[in-house]
Amino acid sequence: MVNQLFDPQLLSQDGGVLQSCCILFCALILARFAPIPRDLQPLLWFNRIAVLIAAKVNHPERAVSQQLTAGILATLILVVPSGIIVSFLLGLAAYPWFFELIILYFCLCDSAFKPVAEQIANAIKTGNKQHAKGLLSPWVSQNTQVLSEVGLSKTAIEKLFTTPIYGTLATILFFALGGATMALVARMLRQLEHSWPTYHPHFHIFSSFVGQFNRVIFFIPTLLWHCSLAIQFGQLGLSSIVSSMQPAPGPKQQLNNHYGSYALAAKLLKIELGGPQQFMTNKGQTIRVDLPKVKAGPLPDYRHINHAITVTQTANLFWICLTLLLPLIWTGLRFI
Repeated sequence: MVNQLFDPQLLSQDGGVLQSCCILFCALILARFAPIPRDLQPLLWFNRIAVLIAAKVNHPERAVSQQLTAGILATLILVVPSGIIVSFLLGLAAYPWFFELIILYFCLCDSAFKPVAEQIANAIKTGNKQHAKGLLSPWVSQNTQVLSEVGLSKTAIEKLFTTPIYGTLATILFFALGGATMALVARMLRQLEHSWPTYHPHFHIFSSFVGQFNRVIFFIPTLLWHCSLAIQFGQLGLSSIVSSMQPAPGPKQQLNNHYGSYALAAKLLKIELGGPQQFMTNKGQTIRVDLPKVKAGPLPDYRHINHAITVTQTANLFWICLTLLLPLIWTGLRFI
Protein backbone atom coordinates (compact mmCIF):
# COMPACT_ATOMS: atom_id res chain seq x y z
CA MET A 1 0.00 0.00 0.00
CA VAL A 2 2.85 2.39 0.91
CA ASN A 3 4.60 1.60 -2.37
CA GLN A 4 1.44 2.54 -4.25
CA LEU A 5 1.16 5.91 -2.54
CA PHE A 6 4.83 6.86 -2.32
CA ASP A 7 7.88 6.32 -4.42
CA PRO A 8 10.05 3.70 -2.61
CA GLN A 9 13.16 5.65 -3.53
CA LEU A 10 11.66 8.77 -1.97
CA LEU A 11 10.98 6.88 1.26
CA SER A 12 14.50 5.48 1.35
CA GLN A 13 16.07 8.90 0.81
CA ASP A 14 13.78 11.20 2.78
CA GLY A 15 11.82 8.85 5.02
CA GLY A 16 13.51 10.19 8.16
CA VAL A 17 12.82 13.79 7.24
CA LEU A 18 9.17 13.10 6.46
CA GLN A 19 8.75 11.15 9.69
CA SER A 20 10.26 13.99 11.74
CA CYS A 21 7.93 16.49 10.08
CA CYS A 22 4.94 14.27 10.87
CA ILE A 23 6.04 13.92 14.51
CA LEU A 24 6.43 17.68 14.87
CA PHE A 25 3.12 18.42 13.17
CA CYS A 26 1.26 15.90 15.36
CA ALA A 27 2.84 17.40 18.50
CA LEU A 28 1.76 20.89 17.45
CA ILE A 29 -1.80 19.74 16.81
CA LEU A 30 -1.99 17.85 20.12
CA ALA A 31 -0.63 20.83 22.05
CA ARG A 32 -3.16 23.12 20.42
CA PHE A 33 -6.31 21.02 20.77
CA ALA A 34 -5.43 18.85 23.79
CA PRO A 35 -3.08 20.91 25.97
CA ILE A 36 -1.72 19.58 29.25
CA PRO A 37 -3.34 21.10 32.36
CA ARG A 38 -0.90 23.30 34.26
CA ASP A 39 -0.79 21.06 37.35
CA LEU A 40 0.22 18.04 35.24
CA GLN A 41 2.97 19.66 33.21
CA PRO A 42 6.35 17.95 33.82
CA LEU A 43 8.19 21.23 33.24
CA LEU A 44 6.33 22.70 36.23
CA TRP A 45 7.89 19.99 38.37
CA PHE A 46 11.24 20.92 36.88
CA ASN A 47 10.58 24.52 37.94
CA ARG A 48 9.99 23.42 41.51
CA ILE A 49 13.24 21.45 41.57
CA ALA A 50 15.08 24.50 40.22
CA VAL A 51 13.58 26.69 42.95
CA LEU A 52 14.58 24.20 45.66
CA ILE A 53 18.15 23.99 44.38
CA ALA A 54 18.43 27.77 44.19
CA ALA A 55 17.23 28.03 47.78
CA LYS A 56 20.11 25.76 48.83
CA VAL A 57 23.01 27.12 46.74
CA ASN A 58 22.11 30.73 45.89
CA HIS A 59 23.52 33.11 48.51
CA PRO A 60 23.29 36.76 47.38
CA GLU A 61 25.46 37.90 50.28
CA ARG A 62 28.47 36.01 48.95
CA ALA A 63 31.07 37.19 46.45
CA VAL A 64 30.05 37.67 42.82
CA SER A 65 32.37 34.91 41.62
CA GLN A 66 30.86 32.43 44.08
CA GLN A 67 27.30 33.29 43.04
CA LEU A 68 28.18 33.00 39.35
CA THR A 69 29.92 29.66 39.88
CA ALA A 70 26.96 28.34 41.86
CA GLY A 71 24.59 29.40 39.07
CA ILE A 72 26.65 27.75 36.35
CA LEU A 73 27.01 24.50 38.31
CA ALA A 74 23.30 24.44 39.19
CA THR A 75 22.41 24.95 35.52
CA LEU A 76 24.71 22.14 34.39
CA ILE A 77 23.50 19.74 37.10
CA LEU A 78 19.86 20.30 36.16
CA VAL A 79 20.21 20.25 32.36
CA VAL A 80 23.15 18.07 31.28
CA PRO A 81 22.23 14.77 33.02
CA SER A 82 18.64 15.06 31.82
CA GLY A 83 19.77 15.66 28.24
CA ILE A 84 22.15 12.68 28.33
CA ILE A 85 19.54 10.35 29.82
CA VAL A 86 16.88 11.36 27.27
CA SER A 87 19.31 10.95 24.38
CA PHE A 88 20.36 7.51 25.68
CA LEU A 89 16.77 6.34 26.13
CA LEU A 90 15.77 7.50 22.65
CA GLY A 91 18.65 5.48 21.23
CA LEU A 92 17.47 2.34 23.03
CA ALA A 93 13.75 2.71 22.40
CA ALA A 94 12.06 0.31 19.99
CA TYR A 95 9.77 3.13 18.81
CA PRO A 96 11.77 6.36 19.27
CA TRP A 97 9.22 8.34 17.25
CA PHE A 98 6.65 7.83 20.01
CA PHE A 99 8.94 9.20 22.72
CA GLU A 100 9.99 12.09 20.48
CA LEU A 101 6.32 12.95 20.09
CA ILE A 102 5.83 12.91 23.88
CA ILE A 103 8.91 15.10 24.45
CA LEU A 104 7.79 17.66 21.88
CA TYR A 105 4.31 17.62 23.37
CA PHE A 106 5.82 18.47 26.77
CA CYS A 107 7.93 21.25 25.21
CA LEU A 108 4.76 22.81 23.78
CA CYS A 109 2.87 22.73 27.08
CA ASP A 110 2.52 26.52 27.24
CA SER A 111 -0.09 26.26 24.49
CA ALA A 112 -2.50 25.68 27.36
CA PHE A 113 -2.23 29.36 28.32
CA LYS A 114 -4.49 30.52 25.49
CA PRO A 115 -7.76 29.26 27.06
CA VAL A 116 -6.51 30.53 30.43
CA ALA A 117 -6.01 34.00 28.92
CA GLU A 118 -9.58 33.90 27.64
CA GLN A 119 -10.83 33.05 31.13
CA ILE A 120 -8.73 35.87 32.61
CA ALA A 121 -10.25 38.34 30.15
CA ASN A 122 -13.76 37.17 31.02
CA ALA A 123 -13.01 37.37 34.76
CA ILE A 124 -11.73 40.95 34.44
CA LYS A 125 -14.73 41.87 32.30
CA THR A 126 -17.15 40.63 34.95
CA GLY A 127 -15.19 42.26 37.79
CA ASN A 128 -14.02 38.96 39.29
CA LYS A 129 -10.45 40.14 39.83
CA GLN A 130 -9.61 37.54 42.48
CA HIS A 131 -10.47 34.71 40.10
CA ALA A 132 -8.26 36.27 37.42
CA LYS A 133 -5.37 36.42 39.91
CA GLY A 134 -5.78 32.73 40.71
CA LEU A 135 -5.82 31.79 37.03
CA LEU A 136 -2.68 33.77 36.24
CA SER A 137 -0.64 32.86 39.32
CA PRO A 138 0.61 29.40 38.19
CA TRP A 139 1.91 30.82 34.91
CA VAL A 140 4.16 33.63 36.11
CA SER A 141 6.90 33.98 38.70
CA GLN A 142 5.71 37.31 40.10
CA ASN A 143 3.14 37.79 42.88
CA THR A 144 -0.23 38.20 41.15
CA GLN A 145 -2.15 38.92 44.38
CA VAL A 146 -1.00 42.55 44.34
CA LEU A 147 -1.96 43.17 40.70
CA SER A 148 -4.75 45.52 39.69
CA GLU A 149 -6.96 44.92 36.66
CA VAL A 150 -4.42 46.85 34.58
CA GLY A 151 -1.59 44.74 35.98
CA LEU A 152 -3.47 41.53 35.26
CA SER A 153 -4.14 42.66 31.68
CA LYS A 154 -0.50 43.64 31.18
CA THR A 155 0.84 40.35 32.53
CA ALA A 156 -1.57 38.22 30.48
CA ILE A 157 -0.71 40.10 27.27
CA GLU A 158 3.02 39.85 27.96
CA LYS A 159 2.67 36.13 28.56
CA LEU A 160 0.76 35.66 25.30
CA PHE A 161 3.44 37.50 23.33
CA THR A 162 6.41 35.62 24.81
CA THR A 163 5.42 31.98 25.37
CA PRO A 164 5.39 31.00 21.66
CA ILE A 165 9.05 32.05 21.35
CA TYR A 166 10.14 29.31 23.75
CA GLY A 167 7.33 26.95 22.84
CA THR A 168 6.30 26.83 19.20
CA LEU A 169 9.24 28.57 17.50
CA ALA A 170 12.04 27.16 19.63
CA THR A 171 10.62 23.64 19.46
CA ILE A 172 10.37 23.73 15.66
CA LEU A 173 13.84 25.19 15.21
CA PHE A 174 15.76 23.08 17.72
CA PHE A 175 13.98 19.87 16.74
CA ALA A 176 14.99 20.53 13.14
CA LEU A 177 18.60 21.19 14.19
CA GLY A 178 19.21 18.51 16.81
CA GLY A 179 16.13 16.41 17.37
CA ALA A 180 13.94 16.02 20.43
CA THR A 181 16.87 16.08 22.86
CA MET A 182 18.01 19.54 21.75
CA ALA A 183 14.43 20.84 21.85
CA LEU A 184 14.04 19.54 25.41
CA VAL A 185 17.38 20.98 26.61
CA ALA A 186 16.50 24.39 25.15
CA ARG A 187 13.13 24.27 26.87
CA MET A 188 14.73 23.35 30.19
CA LEU A 189 17.11 26.31 29.90
CA ARG A 190 14.12 28.56 29.36
CA GLN A 191 12.40 27.10 32.44
CA LEU A 192 15.48 27.90 34.53
CA GLU A 193 15.24 31.53 33.44
CA HIS A 194 11.58 31.48 34.46
CA SER A 195 12.43 30.01 37.87
CA TRP A 196 15.39 32.35 38.39
CA PRO A 197 14.32 35.72 36.92
CA THR A 198 17.47 37.52 35.82
CA TYR A 199 16.09 40.90 36.89
CA HIS A 200 15.27 39.65 40.40
CA PRO A 201 17.83 41.09 42.86
CA HIS A 202 18.40 37.66 44.41
CA PHE A 203 19.12 36.04 41.04
CA HIS A 204 20.71 38.70 38.82
CA ILE A 205 24.19 37.17 39.34
CA PHE A 206 23.18 33.58 40.05
CA SER A 207 21.14 33.33 36.83
CA SER A 208 23.25 35.65 34.66
CA PHE A 209 24.87 32.70 32.89
CA VAL A 210 21.61 31.06 31.83
CA GLY A 211 20.09 34.46 31.01
CA GLN A 212 22.92 35.48 28.69
CA PHE A 213 23.07 32.00 27.15
CA ASN A 214 19.32 32.05 26.45
CA ARG A 215 19.65 35.50 24.91
CA VAL A 216 21.97 33.99 22.29
CA ILE A 217 20.26 30.68 21.53
CA PHE A 218 16.76 32.17 21.39
CA PHE A 219 17.73 35.14 19.24
CA ILE A 220 16.58 33.51 15.97
CA PRO A 221 13.27 32.14 17.38
CA THR A 222 12.58 35.58 18.85
CA LEU A 223 13.27 37.31 15.54
CA LEU A 224 11.08 34.86 13.61
CA TRP A 225 8.24 35.26 16.10
CA HIS A 226 8.44 39.04 15.93
CA CYS A 227 8.29 38.90 12.14
CA SER A 228 5.20 36.68 12.18
CA LEU A 229 3.52 39.17 14.52
CA ALA A 230 4.67 42.32 12.77
CA ILE A 231 3.59 41.23 9.31
CA GLN A 232 -0.02 41.30 10.51
CA PHE A 233 0.26 45.05 11.11
CA GLY A 234 1.91 46.08 7.86
CA GLN A 235 4.53 48.83 7.85
CA LEU A 236 3.97 49.73 11.49
CA GLY A 237 4.88 46.24 12.60
CA LEU A 238 7.86 45.85 10.29
CA SER A 239 9.31 49.14 11.42
CA SER A 240 8.96 48.06 15.03
CA ILE A 241 11.07 44.90 14.72
CA VAL A 242 14.41 46.68 14.82
CA SER A 243 13.51 48.69 17.91
CA SER A 244 12.12 45.58 19.62
CA MET A 245 15.55 43.93 19.49
CA GLN A 246 17.18 46.72 21.50
CA PRO A 247 18.19 45.94 25.11
CA ALA A 248 16.04 47.23 27.92
CA PRO A 249 17.03 50.55 29.46
CA GLY A 250 18.13 50.61 33.06
CA PRO A 251 20.85 48.98 35.17
CA LYS A 252 22.89 46.25 33.52
CA GLN A 253 22.06 43.74 36.23
CA GLN A 254 18.40 43.90 35.19
CA LEU A 255 18.80 41.61 32.19
CA ASN A 256 15.32 41.18 30.73
CA ASN A 257 15.20 38.98 27.64
CA HIS A 258 11.47 39.69 27.27
CA TYR A 259 11.72 43.45 26.97
CA GLY A 260 11.96 43.39 23.16
CA SER A 261 8.77 41.35 22.91
CA TYR A 262 7.00 43.68 25.34
CA ALA A 263 8.12 46.68 23.30
CA LEU A 264 6.85 45.15 20.06
CA ALA A 265 3.54 44.09 21.62
CA ALA A 266 2.96 47.56 23.06
CA LYS A 267 3.62 49.26 19.73
CA LEU A 268 1.49 46.82 17.76
CA LEU A 269 -1.47 46.98 20.14
CA LYS A 270 -0.86 50.69 20.91
CA ILE A 271 -0.96 50.23 24.68
CA GLU A 272 1.35 50.48 27.67
CA LEU A 273 3.21 47.38 28.84
CA GLY A 274 6.03 46.64 31.29
CA GLY A 275 6.50 48.28 34.64
CA PRO A 276 7.36 47.15 38.17
CA GLN A 277 6.90 43.60 39.40
CA GLN A 278 6.64 42.21 42.92
CA PHE A 279 7.94 38.85 44.12
CA MET A 280 7.39 36.85 47.27
CA THR A 281 10.43 35.52 49.12
CA ASN A 282 10.66 32.29 51.11
CA LYS A 283 10.23 34.34 54.28
CA GLY A 284 6.96 35.85 53.08
CA GLN A 285 8.45 39.24 52.30
CA THR A 286 7.67 41.22 49.15
CA ILE A 287 10.39 42.46 46.81
CA ARG A 288 9.59 45.15 44.27
CA VAL A 289 11.62 45.29 41.05
CA ASP A 290 11.32 48.42 38.94
CA LEU A 291 11.33 47.47 35.26
CA PRO A 292 11.04 49.93 32.35
CA LYS A 293 7.67 50.68 30.84
CA VAL A 294 6.85 50.82 27.13
CA LYS A 295 4.32 53.63 26.66
CA ALA A 296 2.72 53.34 23.23
CA GLY A 297 -0.86 54.15 24.19
CA PRO A 298 -3.42 53.87 27.00
CA LEU A 299 -3.37 51.31 29.80
CA PRO A 300 -4.65 47.89 28.66
CA ASP A 301 -7.85 46.16 29.70
CA TYR A 302 -9.61 42.87 28.94
CA ARG A 303 -10.33 43.93 25.34
CA HIS A 304 -6.62 44.13 24.62
CA ILE A 305 -6.18 40.61 26.02
CA ASN A 306 -8.69 39.33 23.46
CA HIS A 307 -6.89 41.26 20.72
CA ALA A 308 -3.57 39.76 21.81
CA ILE A 309 -5.09 36.27 21.70
CA THR A 310 -6.23 36.81 18.11
CA VAL A 311 -2.87 38.16 16.96
CA THR A 312 -0.76 35.47 18.62
CA GLN A 313 -3.03 32.64 17.53
CA THR A 314 -2.81 33.80 13.92
CA ALA A 315 0.98 33.75 14.14
CA ASN A 316 0.89 30.30 15.78
CA LEU A 317 -1.33 28.95 13.01
CA PHE A 318 1.12 30.27 10.44
CA TRP A 319 3.97 28.21 11.93
CA ILE A 320 1.78 25.12 12.31
CA CYS A 321 0.75 25.34 8.66
CA LEU A 322 4.35 25.89 7.63
CA THR A 323 5.44 22.65 9.31
CA LEU A 324 2.81 20.84 7.24
CA LEU A 325 3.57 22.61 3.96
CA LEU A 326 7.35 22.20 4.01
CA PRO A 327 7.37 18.38 3.75
CA LEU A 328 4.61 18.53 1.12
CA ILE A 329 6.61 21.03 -0.93
CA TRP A 330 9.78 18.97 -0.49
CA THR A 331 7.97 15.81 -1.61
CA GLY A 332 6.49 17.62 -4.60
CA LEU A 333 9.92 18.86 -5.68
CA ARG A 334 11.24 15.30 -5.47
CA PHE A 335 8.55 14.12 -7.87
CA ILE A 336 9.23 16.93 -10.40
